[in-house]
Amino acid sequence: MKLQRFLTLTLGLLFFFGCETDDNDANETGEVQFSITSIREVENATIGLTINIGVDRANHSGGSVDVSIAGGTYNEDYTTNEGAANFTLDVAPNSLITSFSIIPTDDNIVEDTEELSITLTNATGGLVLGENTLLSYTILDDDNPQSALVSFVSDTQSIAEESSDEIAINLALSAPATTSGDITVTASGDAVLGTDYTIVGQMTDTFTIPIEAGDTTANFNIQSIDNDAFEADKNVIFTITEVSDGLTIGTIPITTVTIVNDDTVNNPTIDFSESNVTEINEEAGSATITFDLSDPTTEDATVTIDISGTAILGTDYDVDGTTETPYTFNVPSGATSAAITLNITDDMDVEDIEDIILTLTDASGGLALGIEIQEITISLIDNDSDSAGLDYLETFEGFDESEDYLTSTLGYVQLLNGQTVDNIRFIDVINNDGSFSDPADETMPSDNGLNIFYNTQNDPVNNGLLDNVLVTPLLEGTGDITVNIDAAYAFRGQNAATITFYYSETYDGSGAFNEADWLVMGTETASDMNDEGFGNNTFKRQEFDINTTANFYVAIRISQEMDDTNFRTRWRFDNIRAVAQ
Repeated sequence: MKLQRFLTLTLGLLFFFGCETDDNDANETGEVQFSITSIREVENATIGLTINIGVDRANHSGGSVDVSIAGGTYNEDYTTNEGAANFTLDVAPNSLITSFSIIPTDDNIVEDTEELSITLTNATGGLVLGENTLLSYTILDDDNPQSALVSFVSDTQSIAEESSDEIAINLALSAPATTSGDITVTASGDAVLGTDYTIVGQMTDTFTIPIEAGDTTANFNIQSIDNDAFEADKNVIFTITEVSDGLTIGTIPITTVTIVNDDTVNNPTIDFSESNVTEINEEAGSATITFDLSDPTTEDATVTIDISGTAILGTDYDVDGTTETPYTFNVPSGATSAAITLNITDDMDVEDIEDIILTLTDASGGLALGIEIQEITISLIDNDSDSAGLDYLETFEGFDESEDYLTSTLGYVQLLNGQTVDNIRFIDVINNDGSFSDPADETMPSDNGLNIFYNTQNDPVNNGLLDNVLVTPLLEGTGDITVNIDAAYAFRGQNAATITFYYSETYDGSGAFNEADWLVMGTETASDMNDEGFGNNTFKRQEFDINTTANFYVAIRISQEMDDTNFRTRWRFDNIRAVAQ
């Protein structure tokens, strides 16, 4: 029997609730991924199966993702609408989906089932890969007259909790069975066998259905169990897990049966609000967790929540000041909502992401537990850096001669500090072959580095204060850090500059130099370096040991009063490095 059908699967289209975003703001990063891990198709399907790859948010700038298909043989077992087994898909800005199609090849050859592995790699632009980047695609052979495909007739069904009638779960074979055999089915889901339902004639959640030669159908029955509990609808998931010789698991191996609740409550119900945060940064201080009530309360109520997760109650956070679980709070008569407060501890410990799990477990008085959102998980995001991961080195050897290389490409900031001479005279990056130091050995040459030079030309008009600062990008690390900077001077007789090396945990990146924000690591002058044996243009590797409690910046400051005696100066710097000890 030839099977013809059109099936479009939405794989990976994820919806996030409770966050406000501007769809025209493309500054976020979108995650691309599949939402399921496997799919099955018969080789004689005449219309290609459209596979959608979802993006988790709309406010991204677009990009692309590579798709590669392994297993099977392209053009023999399948083709794609992209014309190849490996291709790149573009994702438009603000788009939630991109797609491609796979068309199995109906070859009239008796062969084994083909297993394809579809992998997402190399997300670019405003996209990154999500967790689910692998999809298993099974192509079922339909040419073996000795084998029939077994599938559920429908992938969903429902039964009322109060129903006194059994319902049949039907299976179909694509051809008459050529021999007797068995179909093994396993039940799972949040409905509990023996509590919420029974499987007629079965005692366990894994059972077999016998078939005889010539059969084209099979079935089993289930019966719901009625109770008086007000609860959410529950699902039973039946999966064909094994078939005997002469049978093959078909395209609908899973069916979900929903047991529809029929009970009601007299009081309003309470659920967690859909808009609650799913992440809290450690430095946030606190977060309010809200609850929805189905109707205003008509009498005082008490609500109990269980508190669990990998975050430690009493160490990482508390709930309304309490460090005990379970926690009970009051909801007064007439209330239309409720809330609790998570107070977050901002410690200095470097930690993995930790979870806080809040579960509604009891409501009494004027409230009853709802059936919508009875549990939420909140991720607690650490804001402390692991100094063990800090190994920053800037050699400036990537200098491309562009005017803004230092600031735009490398992220350094040039600041004036009351400078009265030429206001564009900054420490800046230059190329001068062989005039700088090698990162491995400061006595060996390199070609690019930092330079500042000023000469009044013995003209009093050019006298004044030379005072500017160069600040690194933010360096992410805490604890014991070693900072190295190579420095060399020229024109010792007229070079009276003081070089000050700083670090700061409080500088806010504003572009203004406030000396109170900076701690001095060390100072240097041409005279001092000469006394130590470092002559003109000879690099000395400065080394400073600091201890930080937060991410930090490093700065180099040059300050010299330019006058008729001290009329010129030049300093060069190279190989700025910060490494955790």
